[in-house]
Amino acid sequence: MSKKANMQRRLPVGEMPMRWRCLQGIMAREGMSGMLVYADQVKPEALYYVANYTLIGERAFCFLPPEGSPSLFISEEWDMERAAEESGLSSVKALGESYAKDIVADMKGCDGDIGVVGLPQMTKRDLSEIEGALGRKMVSANSVVEKAAIIKSPYELDLIREAANMADAGFMRAQEVARPGMKDYELVAEIEYAMRLLGSTDNYQMLVVGRNNSGMLLPFGKEIERGDLILLEITPSNGIFTYTAQLCRTLSVGEPDGVVKEKYALLERALEESLKVIRPGVRVSEVARIENEIIGAGGYAEYCRPPYMRSRGHSFGLGRIELEDEATLEFSEGMSLVVHPNQFIPETGYLALGESIIVTSNGYERLTKTSSRMYLCGEGQS
Repeated sequence: MSKKANMQRRLPVGEMPMRWRCLQGIMAREGMSGMLVYADQVKPEALYYVANYTLIGERAFCFLPPEGSPSLFISEEWDMERAAEESGLSSVKALGESYAKDIVADMKGCDGDIGVVGLPQMTKRDLSEIEGALGRKMVSANSVVEKAAIIKSPYELDLIREAANMADAGFMRAQEVARPGMKDYELVAEIEYAMRLLGSTDNYQMLVVGRNNSGMLLPFGKEIERGDLILLEITPSNGIFTYTAQLCRTLSVGEPDGVVKEKYALLERALEESLKVIRPGVRVSEVARIENEIIGAGGYAEYCRPPYMRSRGHSFGLGRIELEDEATLEFSEGMSLVVHPNQFIPETGYLALGESIIVTSNGYERLTKTSSRMYLCGEGQS
């Protein structure tokens, strides 16, 4: 999908009301009579999820009542027209001097607890002003949005599929252009450009170049040399961080030695065997158990635990999922996450491999089109 096509995507009819009803049901079960979402530039995801509004100003609030649609309050009056058009909300207001009273006025009749999403990020002044106007303390409601967002709608899953296509394009560009003498940040720029052309709005890019690497790093100016391994975690976002896919791969600059091939094959087996268990009703910890069991049987059990390894996969943004040994969460249809048996191995250093997937009614959908094999770059690439 081109960037132009991506920008023209529109919400399906009923998408936002469906989210509001889901959130309102969770609010009711948790004893809340209303929910106030606070967002700033550090954490804007919940606002986008509830109001379909992309924050470009300093801060904003969105109040979701127990029934019906939310109201939006933004800090920049000049963005009012765009905010109303993008969100589609009938109530969009600027934060004036009496902003706390204006927000609380929409809470009229909400006699139960008022939950707040983003309470830790809210300034003391904002919290004091709003609680003062309300006449009582508010409670944290982060869990409400987390529970609602863990299952993605068909529309949201399509956004994540598009993000996976962006990650594939970024990796294939890296494999095409990576060569001895190139700086690591130059390679990141090539990856970023390939994905921006497809509409990526951000990329959390980890990349390390060298031999016997200790783990994933951010680029810092390392020059690629023949014989190096290039470890990539390519993580493009499609709109916001919640609609993200990740591709973890290892590139070899020239033909890798036999030990590297052997250990990478161990990761491939761990990935494929762990994917086989994914289906609704299975604990997410099963993925971690299988990957740790296979890698451990190869002689690396002690390296399957902290400080070497923690999670065997996770989701992004709202609706957090962690594939850890002790996790009790079960897979459900509509979840989306990355499964990665990335592993430190003493003989080779860290190796990277991971796939983005969607949980289906009877298994999983593999989003990544790039093969899980180790790719070559520079002279002798294939």
